[in-house]
Amino acid sequence: MTTRTTPTPTTISCAVCGHAAHWIGDHVVQAHGMTVDQYVEAHGPVASPALVAAVEADAPARRHPDLTNIKVEFAGVRPRVNADVPAEACLPLPPAYRVPQHGALSMDIREAAVSLVRGRSMYVWGLPGSGKDALFHAWSALTRTPAMIFQVEPGADVRSWFFTHEFNKEGTYWSEGELLKALRDGYRTATGRVVPYMILITDFDRATKEQAESMRLVMDSISGRVKGPNGVTYPVLAGTQVVVTANTAGAGDSRGRCTSSNVIDASILDRFERAYEFHWMDWRDEGAIVKEKFPLLLAKAGGVFDQVGKATEALRKAVQDEALYAEFSHRALCAWLGHAEDIVAVSDTVPADLLRRAFRAVADKMPDAETRAEAIRIVDPHLRGGSLDAGNTSHVKGQR
Repeated sequence: MTTRTTPTPTTISCAVCGHAAHWIGDHVVQAHGMTVDQYVEAHGPVASPALVAAVEADAPARRHPDLTNIKVEFAGVRPRVNADVPAEACLPLPPAYRVPQHGALSMDIREAAVSLVRGRSMYVWGLPGSGKDALFHAWSALTRTPAMIFQVEPGADVRSWFFTHEFNKEGTYWSEGELLKALRDGYRTATGRVVPYMILITDFDRATKEQAESMRLVMDSISGRVKGPNGVTYPVLAGTQVVVTANTAGAGDSRGRCTSSNVIDASILDRFERAYEFHWMDWRDEGAIVKEKFPLLLAKAGGVFDQVGKATEALRKAVQDEALYAEFSHRALCAWLGHAEDIVAVSDTVPADLLRRAFRAVADKMPDAETRAEAIRIVDPHLRGGSLDAGNTSHVKGQR
């Protein structure tokens, strides 16, 4: 939790929350999920004039900083930052990302962070929008861990990640794939240092049996080798970390909502050193994120966020209790608030039915009229003025 401090004439204040100190670089990383470079570009300096003056006065005796021992605070652990790895070699930081501080997801990420800092392979699963991929993106961006992402897609030739059979005027040959090179060679920095990659594979439970068998090679990389064509074996760089995300625990989706999920061979799942289920964010964390994501809506109609928070909690409870056959992920929440912000942007005044109008952008994506009507019934008590005009349910029942 960020502690708001009172600025003095010699300190500098955080442009996001008002926290005051002589140095706010660590604060913006820990509290707001921004790199120092991102904050400086958006808001300005992170050091107070007094601190800058003191450092400059001490310049003759000052030694160069030790870039090999920079650390950052992340969910209770302090990973070392690879200062010589450029941002473009890492996964991008999700917009407005912050490490959850409340609820079940904060505990999920706390354990996952321990496994990350210890270099463990992981199988992370959970409902859509629970921040699975976002965790690994944030870790890569904030610690400057070089990373590559691969997505399992229906019909994709997963083997081509390792090798492709090609030909030229001299005949056929095996061309090395991007994943094999990453596993074997790591990332070489401009200083010549070799840093192991993080390999992120998303939608792992969408793999067919054939695709999963091909990806057994990825799991074999934990033991330090990958088998190639013609019996050639390639060593895997020590420290390489393989992490995957999925919507299910690998036994298919009993709820019937993630229909592309398949059963994953237990012997493949057993190769992962750690497995964690991720839950949806607590509103105390998610509310702060969406306020940062939708600044125009916050400025013109800030009161709607409390209403949306209560409605979100009610919708997700209904989903978890299987009373609502739908999902309400962070993406769905952003679709609702994003459309509300769009409405505000093109309106002279804030419409009285703002949330009512905007919720249609989410409700109309739900699978059938009955589900849409139930979702609207759930959010209705939490929206000022109700989500529907009395007697008007025409857009819910949707005549064809």
